[in-house]
Amino acid sequence: MKINFIMPGLGDSGGMKVIRTYAELMKKAGEDVVIYCPIKALNLHRYNSKLKNTIHQFYCTLKTLLETVLKNKSGIQWIWSVNGSSIRKADVTIATLWATAYNVFKLPDKCGKKFYFIQDYEIWDNEEFAKQSYMLSLNKIVISAWINKRLKQELNIGPFPVVINGIDSIFFNNRSINKNKPELCFLMLNHILPKKGVKNGLIAFEKIRKIYPQCHLCMFGTCSSDNLPNWVEYYRDPSKEKLLSLYSSSDIFIFPSLEEGWGLTPLEAMASKCAVVGTNTGFVLDLGVDHENMLISPPGDIDKMVCNFIELIEDIKLREKIQLNGYETAKKLNWNVSAKNFLTLLYEDENIC
Repeated sequence: MKINFIMPGLGDSGGMKVIRTYAELMKKAGEDVVIYCPIKALNLHRYNSKLKNTIHQFYCTLKTLLETVLKNKSGIQWIWSVNGSSIRKADVTIATLWATAYNVFKLPDKCGKKFYFIQDYEIWDNEEFAKQSYMLSLNKIVISAWINKRLKQELNIGPFPVVINGIDSIFFNNRSINKNKPELCFLMLNHILPKKGVKNGLIAFEKIRKIYPQCHLCMFGTCSSDNLPNWVEYYRDPSKEKLLSLYSSSDIFIFPSLEEGWGLTPLEAMASKCAVVGTNTGFVLDLGVDHENMLISPPGDIDKMVCNFIELIEDIKLREKIQLNGYETAKKLNWNVSAKNFLTLLYEDENIC
């Protein structure tokens, strides 16, 4: 089968890494896969002013040329824009971002059956345009029950087939690290999107820090540390090996998201035998079991999150149980199985719009 993925040209988010992983595994399974990225940046309609949107699009186009195209990122076929001339004839073409859904919808029939791979409820650039993208007549695949729930609540569509992400549990598990030391290390992702709940996570940890001075917080992310207090140990854009070291040396991972399409980092933490304290969103609705493989609180409930922290700090046996069960949960996630499930949906004849 000839499969086209349409990805944005700029950025390197976890969702984009997921797409590249699927493309690689599908190729190994014998499929003919091409990832297309436009050099001309997508219009995200982020501003009310048409002029501002044009300037932003020009800026992102220039940034794409300087940061990605010239670096020759492997496995990507660069095109100027997404249209019937630039995209090859195929059996399937897949949109991967709300803005690319409009591009794929307009492609000619030669590009094959049209899919929309939805990894989050992406309304932060332009809520109206994003919502309209979900109403397009594209065959939709989502990565979590939470996305189906949100699409049903907001737009009364779905449910759509779910293909949960895999994880490289072998890479992230490092048994040589001694956890449960007297000094407890907490770990959390830093992010600029308010929906990630970073502010709430910091407030919750600040409360813990005053009660248990032996607790220390490390954070990582691709953004600057301008939003963080000076007592946070921050690693900006760490290598995969450094990230592995952070996971492996940490005891408790904070997942404070207010809403989440999936949540890759807490699952990587589980695979590294970190006890996850998180909110009931994203992957938690599919895989999380309170007081079994993680401790769960409602999104935005800082006091409950603090109580969960205290439980894990005070109860070593519970902490060890959560660490072990979380590891067993992550170990069951397999990229090869996920890719097989994805391909099964692409091969189906029935319409799943």
